[in-house]
Amino acid sequence: MNFKSLLKNEHLLSILHNVLMNETTKNKVSNVSINGESYSYNRYSLLITMDIVIKYKIIINDDIYNNYFLNKLDTITNNYINHGDLIIKGNSLLIDLVSNKLNLTTTKTEDKKEILKYIYDKYIVNGYCFHSFPSIFKEKTEEVGLTQDVDIKELNDLKKIDYIFSNHNYNNIISRDLKEKSRAIYITDSPAMAYYYAFRSPEYMAEITSLSKYYNYLKDYNKDAFYLKDYHKCKSNLASLCQHVNMTTKEETTILKTFDRRWKALNLSESLPCIAFIKRSDLAKNYLSNIDDIINSVDTIDLNILVSKITDSKYPIIKRYSNINSLDLTVITMPSYREIKNNKFIIKDKPKAVVTPITREAYQEEKVKKEKLNFNYKYAFSYGNANVVALTGLLLITLGMTLTIIINVLGG
Repeated sequence: MNFKSLLKNEHLLSILHNVLMNETTKNKVSNVSINGESYSYNRYSLLITMDIVIKYKIIINDDIYNNYFLNKLDTITNNYINHGDLIIKGNSLLIDLVSNKLNLTTTKTEDKKEILKYIYDKYIVNGYCFHSFPSIFKEKTEEVGLTQDVDIKELNDLKKIDYIFSNHNYNNIISRDLKEKSRAIYITDSPAMAYYYAFRSPEYMAEITSLSKYYNYLKDYNKDAFYLKDYHKCKSNLASLCQHVNMTTKEETTILKTFDRRWKALNLSESLPCIAFIKRSDLAKNYLSNIDDIINSVDTIDLNILVSKITDSKYPIIKRYSNINSLDLTVITMPSYREIKNNKFIIKDKPKAVVTPITREAYQEEKVKKEKLNFNYKYAFSYGNANVVALTGLLLITLGMTLTIIINVLGG
């Protein structure tokens, strides 16, 4: 799966930058944020956008459609009302691409069934689950796969940090179970969640430097410090937390020295987010028991909803207690938060969208449907046969639950 050319595409980086730095929404409260964190709205938008990108690559996997996809994605990310709307439009784009690739309409019963079968085959039967990690482990992972190896030096450092904070009644500053005898490999089937983990990996460093719930007690700290992999900002945050806790000079020195040792060992200043794409078939997650019901519902349920039922996350967190062979995965280096935030590239002459033409009859049918949908969506808040409120609720259910799990379990 050649993902590199798309992820390095300057147009995509520009889109991601604009989503993350959107001035009109950066202070907006997210509907799926249980704590109402105003700063995180654009981050959620970024996760959803990358979710669309990864699903596009898995389902379509043909570079000839890249320009068309990016132009449409650019339009969507500049014109979405809320996160639900962004998800709906992302799904519609994937449906549009599949229908064009297969030369099918989205109105005929058999055509709609073929679209769903194709998406199911590409995304579920022959699709992927994901494991995120920092780039220092990329070479090892590509050589030997994912292992349960426990780094004793790392574990001792984490216990030291946890012990000092616990002595000041700041318990579980590190959410990882430091007593576990065998280390689980954490896997998810959600592209959005995988990208989220990739930004925060390793989780314990994210927690001690900016993303622990205890940072909410500070009046001022840099929330982006670990996402940006900024050594000085991360260390400053940690020093501020140590002082807030009223640590002794010896305790603070121990904490900061341990932080320095971990940061250097992981080469975090140069770290990039990596995701291992693991074949679903090797995890026995390549089948949906209700797929026949989904496919046979094309005349009664909106196609957008049915696609969501196939592609939404079913396994937000999987704990694996056995190694995964390197032959069963592909490691992809993703755009970093720092690269996205600092990206200043502006597309002056966007490549023209080229897509496989459909028949004249299909084009006319599709045109009529899109005009009808656009009118309904704009004036009546309906989308095809589905009420937008109901549709948004369904589409957000898994992503919303995934993000809620992330916030509840890991903080942020």
